[in-house]
Amino acid sequence: MEIRAARTDEAAELSALAFEAKAHWGYSTEVLDSWKPLLRIANADIAAKRVFLGTIDGAVVGFYSLVPRAEAWELDNLWVSPRFMHRGLGRELVAHALERARRGGASRVTVDADPNAESFYLKCGATRCGEVPAPIPGQLARVRPQLAFEERGEPNA
Repeated sequence: MEIRAARTDEAAELSALAFEAKAHWGYSTEVLDSWKPLLRIANADIAAKRVFLGTIDGAVVGFYSLVPRAEAWELDNLWVSPRFMHRGLGRELVAHALERARRGGASRVTVDADPNAESFYLKCGATRCGEVPAPIPGQLARVRPQLAFEERGEPNA
């Protein structure tokens, strides 16, 4: 996989990938539709954030975005196309994001994770530092794990 900076004209493609990846977890159409605005990547997001995408043979297979903040940087998107999951591409994107954040001066990177992605981030070296309520129909006790990578946060081998 090659990783490069995203271009603003790729926003629609990244939005579609984020929606496809979120749908992979089996959420209802009603819930997915309510999340569409949150999954939309705008041209302005690409211009304002640090957005990188992974390609294989020129096709976009995943991407992430980082938001630099004073206390800790935020990994606010990390998506891999379901057709390419379980091949180590997500780990490569996390490693790339953590290295970019470190180079930018971050000593900590936080993630507001989907519950289905928590085990992935923990395997990559994150630690759980909290949770926020995130109920959806049929899952009233659902929470979103709050995770963090510390400065040395290299993914585990």
